[in-house]
Amino acid sequence: MNKILPLWLVSLIAALLIYSAQSLAETPSTGWLSHEDHPPVSVKLELTGHYEAERNLLPALLHVELDEGWKTYWRSPGEGGIPPTFDWAKSANINDIEWHWPVPSRYSIQGIDTVGYQGSLTFPLMVQLSPDARQANISGTLTMSSCTTVCVLTDYPIDLHVDLDTLTVDSDRAFAFNQATGKVPREYDSNNVKQAIWSDANQRVQLTIERDSGWQNPQLFIHSNDETLADAEFSSPDIQVESNSLTANVDVSHWLDLPDLNGAELIATVSDEKFAAEYKIQLTAGTIANNAPPLWAILLMALAGGLILNIMPCVLPVLGLKVQSLMLSGVQEPKVVRKQFFASSLGIISSFLVIALGLMALRWSGGSVGWGIQFQNPYFIAALVAITWLFALNLMGAFEFKLPSSLSTSAATAGDDSYKGHFLQGMLATVLATPCTAPFLGTAVAFALAAESSVILLIFAALGVGMALPWLLIAVFPRTAKLLPKPGRWMQWVKPVFAIMMLATTVWLTTLLKNFIGNELFLALTVGLSVLTLVIIGKVHGRKALFLSIGGFLVLAAVVGTTLILTADRWVNKLPQDHQWQPLTQQRIDEAVANGQTVFVDVTADWCVTCQANKVGVLLQDPVFTALGKEHVTRLRGDWTKANESITQYLKANNTFGVPFNKVYGPGAPDGITLPVVLSKDKVMDALEDAREQ
Repeated sequence: MNKILPLWLVSLIAALLIYSAQSLAETPSTGWLSHEDHPPVSVKLELTGHYEAERNLLPALLHVELDEGWKTYWRSPGEGGIPPTFDWAKSANINDIEWHWPVPSRYSIQGIDTVGYQGSLTFPLMVQLSPDARQANISGTLTMSSCTTVCVLTDYPIDLHVDLDTLTVDSDRAFAFNQATGKVPREYDSNNVKQAIWSDANQRVQLTIERDSGWQNPQLFIHSNDETLADAEFSSPDIQVESNSLTANVDVSHWLDLPDLNGAELIATVSDEKFAAEYKIQLTAGTIANNAPPLWAILLMALAGGLILNIMPCVLPVLGLKVQSLMLSGVQEPKVVRKQFFASSLGIISSFLVIALGLMALRWSGGSVGWGIQFQNPYFIAALVAITWLFALNLMGAFEFKLPSSLSTSAATAGDDSYKGHFLQGMLATVLATPCTAPFLGTAVAFALAAESSVILLIFAALGVGMALPWLLIAVFPRTAKLLPKPGRWMQWVKPVFAIMMLATTVWLTTLLKNFIGNELFLALTVGLSVLTLVIIGKVHGRKALFLSIGGFLVLAAVVGTTLILTADRWVNKLPQDHQWQPLTQQRIDEAVANGQTVFVDVTADWCVTCQANKVGVLLQDPVFTALGKEHVTRLRGDWTKANESITQYLKANNTFGVPFNKVYGPGAPDGITLPVVLSKDKVMDALEDAREQ
């Protein structure tokens, strides 16, 4: 009698047989590897299961997972970092492992430019087995540097056994390999490289590369396989695009003496939208023209920019002090007038040199540099509040009482014949001028901060001489002081006007502190300073003067306020409520332009007086206001009131180091149209129209 096995038993045996067959087949993988001392980074090496018998090649994937904020590096990492390496010397039956690099990104932190990757990435590898080998071991150490504000060098042990007889294809890994390979630049015909020049005098490489379909927003990265250039650093390129031609200037540096690159072979990686290419190039010695203005032209711009600062609103309170000094100088000997105004000029020029030295120190330490960045520091603003307040009290005669502060004592001399006081006036004028940006000033400062140290000092000295020029003229021709009205009792009415101007500056500076200390502390500080000022006025001039001051202020405020209200409709254009602005990012610019939008970029700061003038005088006025509100216009604003690294890098990428900065992008101007420092309605409207056209 035949016995038939139960159906469930047959199924179980079949499943076991299938499982046993599958267990013999394999698609090797290390699984995720991480180091207990450095958990933010994980790596995994795995094969796709494919095998190309003709060339003995196994496609492999090296996956890297980086926590947010961490990055690793490209094969030429830039000014910092170490590229990942794999020491596979302990491997068996392995002839070579070819590493392919996806297109990297460029990062800049504290003035240090690096090239690498963030987030999740995959390096495609091609593993070549020894001829006739059926089994192999991929063994060795993967060394990877990863950085945030600190850098960690981590080793990962790799051990992967390969048996071609049991190797099976994993379709998901094969798909991932194809995707990763698609992110690796393709090698293109080097005939497209029309020029590859090395200038030993400039220590610079200049490349000109053509593309039939033209360029949009290209990025370029340089690498060399030459061991003598292993430690060479290739700077972030200065790229100019004209039609289908790209010209890039790349500065090259080395911690030792840089060898002559004439004849050197480099690899240029260019990415642009969905295009990525590698070009093998050979450098030839040549001369690279310098597109920057000559130094003498920059110095003239610095002189003009410094001179214009004298009529900016930031400096008016100190000019009031100087006018008072000038009136008093009319009764003094010419040689005394000369010395006083030379002292003021020296204070201005010295302050500009101190600012230059401070910016140089910041740059050397890797910090961000820019015009007016000291106003991003609440302690600096608080010090200015105290100084301007003390100057105002001095004009009110408050220093007839002894104050314990040495600063008060120094400030008290500002109105007398002391050369120290005139020197301090010059310094204060310079400090108060830095929130303002004048025509020519931005170009001069940008040139200076991108130049060597001696040029920085020279340009800032020229700025100082420019601002001090009116004061130097009086020092050279001191008898001009006698042309002003002679001092008399009427000066007792002028001094309070100057004091009010200085107090207004104190109030403005106090409003800047609100961004750092909050509304409650701001209110307490304002009330406290106001009460203290009134108490000092009462002690110095008596209760009668105090009540007259308060009453006069209230009457004046009522009269002026009533007059403004009754006549506003005749002369005031009511400002509209500002548009909604998005935060500025390069990604938003690129996406908006790709969608056919016109993009208006406004980089501003609360402490920037020129920024506020541009806003009130142009951006909130028709026809600009209406044009910015149209559907095809994207408005992006970068707030530089407080230190912001991404905004700083955007400014640096546009070769500027201060605010205001305005730029218009669009289909007709994908690289953007930079607007002048002081905006005009015509300039903005023309840029919006040009950027929209294609």
